[in-house]
Amino acid sequence: MASLMERLLQAKKFVDGVLGADKYQHYLEHQARTHPDQKPMSEREFWKDYTDWQEKNPEGRCC
Repeated sequence: MASLMERLLQAKKFVDGVLGADKYQHYLEHQARTHPDQKPMSEREFWKDYTDWQEKNPEGRCC
């Protein structure tokens, strides 16, 4: 049963990566590594900033 759960978690991680759902987690890891003295954006602030960036840079998105 543990093997099945591990495979499901791996599949979820893969799908999150493909869909970009893990971007905030990567942002938090980057902030902790490179700017430990700064408070990171909230998840809501992050996604607002990211969508604003996409609007200003349409070449940065697929559609």
